Amino acid sequence: MEMEIEAKFAVPDAEAFRRLRAVDHLAGFVLSTGQIKQVHDTYLDTAERLILAAGYACRRREQEGEVLITLKGLGGAGGAVHRREELEVALPADQPPTQWPASLARERVLQLIGDVPLAPLLELRQARFVRLMSQGERPVGEWSLDQVTLTVEGLEQTYHELEIELTPQGTEDDLAAIVTCLQDEWDLAPEPRSKFERALPFL
Repeated sequence: MEMEIEAKFAVPDAEAFRRLRAVDHLAGFVLSTGQIKQVHDTYLDTAERLILAAGYACRRREQEGEVLITLKGLGGAGGAVHRREELEVALPADQPPTQWPASLARERVLQLIGDVPLAPLLELRQARFVRLMSQGERPVGEWSLDQVTLTVEGLEQTYHELEIELTPQGTEDDLAAIVTCLQDEWDLAPEPRSKFERALPFL
């Protein structure tokens, strides 16, 4: 089991988004040159939403020629900082959970749903401006400035968000310094919900 630790902030408007995109130093850390990543996520569940009822979200993402399934715990936010259980399994192509490779993700999903089929619940498309935050030679976190488009049953919503996910070399003290700077100097509001949780009212 892995624990994902990240800080999330709502970006209130296009001007704040532009300013954040242009920044190259923040809280004593250096931001690398960014790259744009187009990300398409489909969240899966059973018709009875058994995965959601158990306190998880199941995300399907295509990357580098394979399908990555991520099972994430919901909740776990304290202010801007989120700590979530995260289980992943890579698939060569779409398969039912009974055919997934042996993994904690497969075990947990089968515990939750048995042989009930998974189906799409909602879609998220993101244009992510991704940068590395560093202190000297030490990579501290991955900075991701996201334009998110949510699609649920034909309805669409677009919003902006900033995430900073700790790297293995980053510490919670590093993240706390970044959070303080974004709150005090940039006046950003913490986002206590995951992208999936933000989408739930639309279901």
